[in-house]
Amino acid sequence: MRGELKIGFDGNPPEFRQKRGSEVRDQKTGEVVREGEMSAQNIAVDRLEWLLAHQRIQTHQHAAGRRLQRDAEQAAQVAYASLSDTLGGSGTNRVSDVRCDAIDRVNDARTHIGSKGWRIIELVALENISLGRAESMMRMGPGGGIGALTTALDTLARHYGLA
Repeated sequence: MRGELKIGFDGNPPEFRQKRGSEVRDQKTGEVVREGEMSAQNIAVDRLEWLLAHQRIQTHQHAAGRRLQRDAEQAAQVAYASLSDTLGGSGTNRVSDVRCDAIDRVNDARTHIGSKGWRIIELVALENISLGRAESMMRMGPGGGIGALTTALDTLARHYGLA
C-alpha cells in the first residue's frame, strides 16, 4: 500500500448532522403522535444528503431525488428475492409486480426529465458520483453541473408532484 489509509469512503472524514428518527402520524389529522429519537447521520456517504446539508439543493429537490433513488432500488431487485412470495401457494409474485411498477416509474421519470438532465441525476443521485466528477464526465465547465442538477431535480419534483 502507498502510505497511510485515510478514513471515509472517499478518503474524507465523515461529516455528521443530526437526523430525526421516524415520525408516527395520526391517520385522520396528520399530526405527529410520536417523534423518533435524534441520531447522527454521516452525510458524506450520500451525495443528495451532502448537497442538502450544504444548501446546494432545496428540500423539494432532495425529496424528488430520494424518491427516484427508492424507485431505482426497487427496480434493481433481483428475481430470486421473489421466491419467498411464491412458496406460500398464492401463485402471485408481489415482489416482481413491485419491481415492474418501479421500473415503469423510473422510465417515466427519465422520459419526463430528458436525456441531459437524466444523465446528471443518474450520476449524482443514483451512482453517487460527486458533482465535480459528474461535470467532468459530462464535459461541463466548472460550476455548470449544479445548475443542470437543480434544473433536472426541479423537473423531477414537478413530475412527482412535489413542487
